[in-house]
Amino acid sequence: MCRYLLYEIFGVFASAKVTKKLFWLNWLWLIEFKCILEQMTTCAILPAAGLASRMRGLPKFMLPCSDDYETLLERHVINLLPLVDKIWIPTRPEYANLILRLGFDAKVIIQVMETRNMSETVIEVASAARASNFVLCMPDTYFHGDLPYETLSKANEILHLSLFKIRNDQKGKLGQILLSNQGSVIGSVDKDENCDYELAWGAMSFNNDFVKLLDPSEPHVGYAIPRCISQFKVKGSVLNSEYFDCGTPSEYLKLLKTIWT
Repeated sequence: MCRYLLYEIFGVFASAKVTKKLFWLNWLWLIEFKCILEQMTTCAILPAAGLASRMRGLPKFMLPCSDDYETLLERHVINLLPLVDKIWIPTRPEYANLILRLGFDAKVIIQVMETRNMSETVIEVASAARASNFVLCMPDTYFHGDLPYETLSKANEILHLSLFKIRNDQKGKLGQILLSNQGSVIGSVDKDENCDYELAWGAMSFNNDFVKLLDPSEPHVGYAIPRCISQFKVKGSVLNSEYFDCGTPSEYLKLLKTIWT
């Protein structure tokens, strides 16, 4: 408001040359302010750019998980839409049309890319989104019970993990977490069947400081958790929930039995 008042005053008393200069100064300031606002946003990332090699190319995120044939991907999107500014779905060219046909809201951005792994995918999306905070969920997963979305969308830590009690048959397949009594993450072990940590992570929120810790040569973002723990305070929220990673037929069948029994 003050800038516009000053512009009006100087517009009356100053020469045309000065007025033009003030006009462009205000215009540049507005552009800068718009960029700042764009960066103060929370975006969700649903990385769907994998090769789906374990299911012979079948995109696992398209598996149905309700009586209405709602897909795993749609369930994440529906829950995230009211909570974030935009949802980014990076995917491979061959899956783009499948996702487009789901008819998502305009807030959902489908980004076609061919990356080597999830870490590289997240780095590229974070660069394109220019947001301040991110919520990351795996598109082929399902939380049965408490949901992580609202807590993650409100978190403002460098890294915040949604945790659940791991089943015995999941040990060695997921990233396991050691949590302190104060709710801080103090240990992280990825896919080690001998690890005795009772919790695992299934989703996360983070800011750009965590993005800087990602290594594009690593298979997924969980490998950066120990680096983050060593430098920053990492929080964890334990959900009263059962988690299903539907990357294998056996895990998907367990989910279906859980939902409909």
